[in-house]
Amino acid sequence: MRPLIVSALMVLCGSAALADFEICNETSNEAFASIGYKDGEDWVSEGWWTLQPDECAIAVVGDLKNRYYYVRAESKTGNWTGDYSFCYINDPYTIRGDENCTSRGYKTGGFFEVDTGNSLDWTQNLTD
Repeated sequence: MRPLIVSALMVLCGSAALADFEICNETSNEAFASIGYKDGEDWVSEGWWTLQPDECAIAVVGDLKNRYYYVRAESKTGNWTGDYSFCYINDPYTIRGDENCTSRGYKTGGFFEVDTGNSLDWTQNLTD
């Protein structure tokens, strides 16, 4: 009986769901997504994830540490932007800091705010 209980506990503990920030493309067009967030005292922006229609990508792996995250996404038919500025470039990137973007060789662009409500995981859908 004891081996059965131990095996059951191992299965339960080993199948714990991972908490992540996931971005899903709910459109009929290819989309490209990036994310901004606070990491300690620094602001960080990262991108790009290429998302085919009905495809998702994990932008932040593990339990979310912030309530607010910021997303910028682009496609041939439209963009998802907002009022919060972060540095970015067209190539894959990770940029620390959100100031003096142009003088550091980056673009400045708007990201929209996502309030996760202090959830440990979040899925942000991009829709038409």
